[in-house]
Amino acid sequence: MTVIAHLSDLHFGAEIPEVVAALAEDVAAAKPNLVAVSGDLTQRARLREYRAAIEFLRGLPAPVLAVPGNHDVPFFDPVMRFADPWRRWRRLVAPETEPVWTDAEVAVVGLNTARRGGFDLEWEQGRVGRTRLARLEAKLAALPKGLFRIVVAHHPFTAPAASPAASLVGGAVRALQAFVRHDVQMVLSGHLHLPDIAPARDLPPGARLLLVQGSSATSHRLRGAPNAWHLITVAGGVPQLAARVWDGRAWTDGPPGA
Repeated sequence: MTVIAHLSDLHFGAEIPEVVAALAEDVAAAKPNLVAVSGDLTQRARLREYRAAIEFLRGLPAPVLAVPGNHDVPFFDPVMRFADPWRRWRRLVAPETEPVWTDAEVAVVGLNTARRGGFDLEWEQGRVGRTRLARLEAKLAALPKGLFRIVVAHHPFTAPAASPAASLVGGAVRALQAFVRHDVQMVLSGHLHLPDIAPARDLPPGARLLLVQGSSATSHRLRGAPNAWHLITVAGGVPQLAARVWDGRAWTDGPPGA
């Protein structure tokens, strides 16, 4: 059995200290094998925000697999933003932005959907370019057969029920098709701060792909949903998901789609 804590949109720099402290205890009590973080560790990619986020993550009793979000690209340093946007990430978080973690039952592969910028007004929505997608497909193809496969990305590949008109990551359809080709069975994401759990639509016969979107775990940047995180258990190739929701005083069990 593999237990994964899915956290998203921590936004250190806009965090709620009591929520952060209580979350550390709640995650520790779940005894996860892995903590998967689907982006936006920071609010403005400031050095102090990165340091606060890493101090929190390193205090958790499990390995951490994290991918960047659009807020993790330097905001106040345009030179770094366009010349070397992941300098602070590589120095403080991990050597790469698309890590891989496996155990005997599960494989988790990161996909960096964040963009440093663009000529269009949609760059904050992220994109899965052909180069990144090809790199992801190569990693998926190299995995041992029989593992339950999970992709972690920041931006959503489908609109949540609470916001059906929400903008999706660029290249979403192409990416979903690749996920299905490589037998990915779950995608963890965030960005919209609106929790949602739903199967992907229009799949080939026999394909299974569950899309899991997370709320902000620790920040005050809420959009109608409370702070929350997901507890995922995979046993015998079968996933089970539970939501943990902050009620203003403590973390409690929430409805399945929270």
